[in-house]
Amino acid sequence: MASVDTEANISVFGTDTREIPLGVRLAGEFTLSGKTVRLELIDSGLTWRGQGQSTDSRVEWDDVITAYLGGVSRGPGVKARVGVAPQEDRFTLHYIEHQENNILRHKHVTFIGHAGQQKEWLDCVADKTGQGRPKCLLTLVNPIGGQKKGAKLYETIVEPLFALAGIDAKLIITERFRHAEEIAKTYDFSTVDGLIVSGGDGLFQEVLHTLIPRYNEGVDLDDPDAELKLLPIALGTLPTGTGNGISMSCHGCTDLETGALVAVRGKKHYMNIISVHEYPGPLIGYAGCALGYGFWSDLLMKTDDNRWLKTFRYHVGMAKSLASKKREFHAEGEYLPAQRPHRDVRAGEDVDKNAHSEGWVKFSGTYTGINGMLAGFHQVAGQDKLQIGQQGAGINVLLETQTGSIAYLKWLYHFQNMNSKVFHAEHVEEHYVTGYRFRVLEPETTETQAQTEKRDELERTISFEGEFRRTKSKSMDVRVRPRVIQFYASDYEFW
Repeated sequence: MASVDTEANISVFGTDTREIPLGVRLAGEFTLSGKTVRLELIDSGLTWRGQGQSTDSRVEWDDVITAYLGGVSRGPGVKARVGVAPQEDRFTLHYIEHQENNILRHKHVTFIGHAGQQKEWLDCVADKTGQGRPKCLLTLVNPIGGQKKGAKLYETIVEPLFALAGIDAKLIITERFRHAEEIAKTYDFSTVDGLIVSGGDGLFQEVLHTLIPRYNEGVDLDDPDAELKLLPIALGTLPTGTGNGISMSCHGCTDLETGALVAVRGKKHYMNIISVHEYPGPLIGYAGCALGYGFWSDLLMKTDDNRWLKTFRYHVGMAKSLASKKREFHAEGEYLPAQRPHRDVRAGEDVDKNAHSEGWVKFSGTYTGINGMLAGFHQVAGQDKLQIGQQGAGINVLLETQTGSIAYLKWLYHFQNMNSKVFHAEHVEEHYVTGYRFRVLEPETTETQAQTEKRDELERTISFEGEFRRTKSKSMDVRVRPRVIQFYASDYEFW
């Protein structure tokens, strides 16, 4: 352990006196895993290097979960790491490690020194960490979502991490259909710092569709040009459902421990949403990630009767759909071009809401799908790879036309692997927009009444993140609503 003379910028190691490099606030020698390491506390975090180690190990302050006197208890799993053994010659640092593919992991190290010399380190770490982080979080858990393991996963993975970070974790397990809506409508959110939704995109939809009307009293929600108010409560998500597009958009992955650690870090970003209206007419609903009309909404309708298959129902439905020609429809509409964002912009921040100058651009044709991706796609510089993430003030609208099953499977493969070829396929026309609207035209056909009724049902259906909604008409107006939510999100690199 070292004592520090801040005026002279000198550190004393036992009987040695040595100069501390500029920017180092505290330094000392410890034993880590049986090896001597030099530990330094700097403005941006903690660094340490062992004998023979060519590079420093570094933990930024944003990634420090906690530090305490003593070691860790033995045992399997995350939960066991919370226990503290009463050893005064050491302190344990719990931190977040950033891994490939935007994965975050909880790690810990124990630095062994001399008894009674750890307090200064612990005081400095405590002073640097925890600022701006949530003190109290309410989590809504859907116990039957995904693989029906939501409550167990929260108990074994999420709750211990929240406890380790000193977060007062309040938990409500939903008990019935639309229970989340009841909670979102009546809960006193002034008593918590944030609301975490543990489930799939469907549960997030329930919460979103309740909170927006609750906190936009006096706003005409049926008006697509009306400005929505920023929700007063920060939101987050834990990916434990069948569809986890919101988590992919805001975390860069669908990993549960990553979602929990994102909430622990407490970094909030603005999140845009999409509003969908009859054209013209009332509000249909809101989406936080993606909309599908045509092929994808048809697919979801076909799979809804097979929900017992969980995620496999999509594979079964896709196989059936590709075995036959995709349904086509005639439509005419228009879109409002948006300025594509540069790398320093996220979710509408510092983007002029009127950053489009071309006005509405018309389109018409025969399509198999009209899809909007709010979790916008952006090409990684110098690569053929796309990154998904909420940046800028717009969405990617994809106008799809008929193509063969093999060609469509290849396109889905590129989509799955986030290859930029998805934007260059012959059957896809992509635009970056702040809004689009269209009307489906009645075809000249010799259908039977039953066929007409079936087609009419399909043409009055739209998919919101995998949950389909019925519409009164076959005309829709889709708008980006910027900066409506503050969301616990990752700082992962998009470009």
